[in-house]
Amino acid sequence: GDVIHRMLTATQYIAPLMANFNPSYSQNSTVQYLDNGTVFVVQWDKVYLQGKEDMGSFTFQAALHSSGRIVFGYKEIPVPVLQISASQHPVKAGLSDAFMVLNPSPDVP
Repeated sequence: GDVIHRMLTATQYIAPLMANFNPSYSQNSTVQYLDNGTVFVVQWDKVYLQGKEDMGSFTFQAALHSSGRIVFGYKEIPVPVLQISASQHPVKAGLSDAFMVLNPSPDVP
């Protein structure tokens, strides 16, 4: 949609793994993307959780295919996802296409 609001990233996302990652922690951490016209891939490589760098680095990716198929790939997840704290940032994996109505109309429930 064309609505931009402060909760956009909380309500609309494609997330192989959302957490409090800090790509600037290490010079070896990168977030890269590739688009060849058939597939768009984003890879988080050797990223660390902010303040929990001792847990180790995470490497994972999301591939968005022109057919509509979405594939999440995981190479390095050093701790169980359920052990990642959500106190500083939500921890999620998956898709959300939620939307927000700013000016409700009496004609729309």
